[in-house]
Amino acid sequence: MSGADEARNHLLRSAPRPRLFLTYLAVVITAGIGLLAYAISTVSRGDISAMDAGQILALGTCLVLVVLGEIRPVMGSSVADPLGVTLSTTFVFPVLLHFGLVPAVILHAIAAMLAGLIARKAMVRNLFNVAQYVLSAAAGWLVLAAAGIHPTLSSTWTPRSIGDLLVIVVVGVCCFVVNDLLVATAIGMSVGVSPWRQFLSDLRFQSTVSAAQFGLAPLIAVLMEHAPAFVALTVVPMYAIHRSAAASLRSEHLAEHDDLTGLANRKRLITETSEAIAETLRTGEPCALFLLDLDRFKEVNDVLGHPVGDEVLRQVARRLKDTLRPEDTVVRVGGDEFAVLTRRVRDVDAAVTIAERVRAALDAELVIDGQLIDIEGSIGVALVPDHATEYEVLFSRADVAMYLAKADRTGVEVYDSARDANSTSRIGLISGLRNAIEQGEIELHYQPKASLRDQTVTGVEALVRWNHPVRGLVPPDEFIPVAEQSGLMHRLTDVILDLALTQVADWGRQGMTVPVAVNVSFRDLLDATMPIRLAQTLERHGLAAELLTLEITERVLTADMDRARLTLQALCDLGVRLSLDDFGTGWSSLRLLRELPLAEIKIDRSFVSRAAVVEEDAVVVRATTRLAHGLGLHVVAEGIETQVAWRAIKDMACDTAQGWFLARPMPGPKATEWLAERLLERVPATHP
Repeated sequence: MSGADEARNHLLRSAPRPRLFLTYLAVVITAGIGLLAYAISTVSRGDISAMDAGQILALGTCLVLVVLGEIRPVMGSSVADPLGVTLSTTFVFPVLLHFGLVPAVILHAIAAMLAGLIARKAMVRNLFNVAQYVLSAAAGWLVLAAAGIHPTLSSTWTPRSIGDLLVIVVVGVCCFVVNDLLVATAIGMSVGVSPWRQFLSDLRFQSTVSAAQFGLAPLIAVLMEHAPAFVALTVVPMYAIHRSAAASLRSEHLAEHDDLTGLANRKRLITETSEAIAETLRTGEPCALFLLDLDRFKEVNDVLGHPVGDEVLRQVARRLKDTLRPEDTVVRVGGDEFAVLTRRVRDVDAAVTIAERVRAALDAELVIDGQLIDIEGSIGVALVPDHATEYEVLFSRADVAMYLAKADRTGVEVYDSARDANSTSRIGLISGLRNAIEQGEIELHYQPKASLRDQTVTGVEALVRWNHPVRGLVPPDEFIPVAEQSGLMHRLTDVILDLALTQVADWGRQGMTVPVAVNVSFRDLLDATMPIRLAQTLERHGLAAELLTLEITERVLTADMDRARLTLQALCDLGVRLSLDDFGTGWSSLRLLRELPLAEIKIDRSFVSRAAVVEEDAVVVRATTRLAHGLGLHVVAEGIETQVAWRAIKDMACDTAQGWFLARPMPGPKATEWLAERLLERVPATHP
């Protein structure tokens, strides 16, 4: 009876109207308005004058509430119902039950037409709304008549038994189905989809709200009979439905939108892209996914601060929305990365044109707090069905194209399989790596470290390997990026830490105290639960936290450094040592030394390996060592491969050495033999 409110008919105004569609509208409107006219003609003055004051009060109250229900619909998230579901049925349906068809359709027609005029809706929409309400009420009335129930103004009916309630359920279902089918057919014909599919598309939302309305009808009918003045109190549960629906809508909006920019988030992107892919496969019209990464955004954050960086992101979001079509989906994926989903793209050239237009919008002058900020973006483009027909693959290939655009400084790149020869194998690696973690195919090799002062063993670094059943040992360079991109990194890190600490505990039982260093991903440092899990692992193995060193790289200096710093501090408070790996390869190292709770630094092998023969590299090593010692930090020189390099680095006052001259990485059993010889028999680590 009300299931299709004006929200659905919003599509009728702008949709293409073929002859069949117009014919359908004409038939429904003619039948509905004709039945309404007949109903009005059957009303006599005698029927109205015979009504007592209570009945008049009940009908008058219902008229007011029906109008309010039409004007203030319940807002829902269904795409098919962008304007919500009206609550007029809550009061029209009990009028149908208590007073019969004639007052019900007249009441609803007056309210629907009045609400339409207030909203300045097209007359054809108002007439269709009136007609659908009349026809659905008539369908319910036929069920009442079939059950032998014939309510009128002069002979009202009030439900009194369980049998009456069953009749009301059947009447309500009939009204709901007829009403929604009438509108689903209109929308389906206007947009070219199956009416039945349209009917099912938002059935859950419609039926939930309608069930609440029909469920109150028997109570309101009883109030009309015995306490008509109390009918107005039924507005309370209606208000509760309004508030509940509004809260649900707000909650869903927050779950699918970014707080900072107001754009959709990754969750919404997945939903929208999956729907767009299905539409493309059905219609043959391509859709495109654009991934955009801002260039030099870290510099804005570092130099001007996070508030300015946040404002830059908001401005970029605004420019993207202003540049693209209203129907395009603009998403903040995270950090300074955005995505755009565009449906019905003609071809690759059209997609590139859109991407270039977006870049041009970003190039426009941007001034924040008096600062002129230069913002550019690198955009990767992937199309359906040219490059993928699944969301994960489409996103991955747009991501590959984006990094090519950034690396080549071209600004815009379309995915090219020729430049991503390993894409298929990388996708296969995801499932393979997940299986490897579960099946115990991950193993560690250990590379020793020794004191440059007295040549004693000071510990080992654990290096991860994937012992593939077919390929053999897979190097970390192949699968670590896959783990980071696929969300497996946290699980992989937990496995690595458990393996490393298991080995350290085993060495301890053999009388060898061997500290271990483990590399952790930047993504691990964004996980606030990591320190808790690590503390539990240490406790399970009965090890002191000081035996573990976590090695991090300068990638921690990003837009998310604040989150990383919190995790690092928690790890430091736990007692774990923190080491900055590959020191000297980034422009921001000094800032990291000052701000992060580090215990040591590892000078990158690119300096260490040449320090004995290249004076400039020797100067860097000496200066770095003095600086680190001045800050109370331990210094590890990695990449020592010759006796000459060992002696040179020792003279430069570094503390610890690591490299092939000392030992290559070894699996656990071989590392145990190597360590036992040097720790239990007190043999020097090397003989320079």
